[in-house]
Order: sequence, then C-alpha cells, then structure tokens
Amino acid sequence: MSKLLPYETIVKAHEGDPDAIDTVLSHYVGYIRYCSKVHGKVSAEVEEHIKQKLIAALFKFRFDR
Repeated sequence: MSKLLPYETIVKAHEGDPDAIDTVLSHYVGYIRYCSKVHGKVSAEVEEHIKQKLIAALFKFRFDR
C-alpha cells in the first residue's frame, strides 16, 4: 500500500468534498497528534488549530506548478 494520498483525493479535498477532507485528516492524524503535544500531552486546542490550518492549506493548494 502506498503511503501517498491519491491525486484524486487531493483534488476532491481542494474542491471541498467532506469525505476527501476527512481522508486527508485521517492520513495525517499521527503527524497532527505528534505536533499537538504540549509538555508531553496532546492539546486538543493545538490539535484543532493544526487541523484547521491543514484544511485551509487544502483550499489554497495550487495545481499549476
């Protein structure tokens, strides 16, 4: 199994498909949790902030490069 997200999933997430966005968030859940740790514990506020930043980045993603 590939560790990369399929191109089609990224395109659908960019277009706002909720299932595709959930797939992207699920794909990065371990990384999000790791980055959300404050003093060794996962901070729900930080985790939510990172998720919102990832979703915002999906909508800004450019395919023309």
